[in-house]
Amino acid sequence: MTNNKLNIKTKLSFHQILDINDIHFANAINIYNESFPSNEKQPISLIKKRITDSTSNLFVGLLNEDVICMALLWDFKELEFVLLDYMAVAKEYRNNKFGTILFKYLTNKINKCKKYMVIEVENYLFGNNKDIRKKRINFYIRNGAYVLNEIPYMLPSLNDTAPTEMILMISPKYQKNMIEFEKIEKLIKQLYKDLYGKTENNNLLVSILKNTPDKISFNNKIIL
Repeated sequence: MTNNKLNIKTKLSFHQILDINDIHFANAINIYNESFPSNEKQPISLIKKRITDSTSNLFVGLLNEDVICMALLWDFKELEFVLLDYMAVAKEYRNNKFGTILFKYLTNKINKCKKYMVIEVENYLFGNNKDIRKKRINFYIRNGAYVLNEIPYMLPSLNDTAPTEMILMISPKYQKNMIEFEKIEKLIKQLYKDLYGKTENNNLLVSILKNTPDKISFNNKIIL
């Protein structure tokens, strides 16, 4: 099929995959594999383990029983944050608002638990694909997310290449005008420990926290 606009938004339904033997699991993983670079992808064996252990939550969007989008969440049980670990739409269904529908579904689900969604997004000031990075950040902003200012966040490489400069975002807007450093410190430490297997003396982690301000502001300005 082509990327022509489709008038079928209301037919999209959602399903949580609780078992890796679910008939939709393989299709969700296919979308995952085609959508992310190798330095940002976790091994499929690890994703399977996390779903089996109920530490990760995998959701898919279904159109006429076909998986057309997927998202993997990580709930920090002791914190007020849930990480949007991965979210992607199958190539042939992009530019039809399905990403927006999926993101709003996830946001509403997390908000009902009185938590905030945290998103790691590539920093548009770095890399060769600046326009794509801007577009991705603006997508989240248009759908109610905010950039956490002045956090020099880095994504550890998952294939032994260089780390990636990232921006942290939050949805919806935080209840206060600022977020205390202690909360962000706990979040980033937990991110590095749970998702990337890094200890508190990891050089990247130490550098991030050392250069993060005492109070973190946020903004939702579209990047031009």
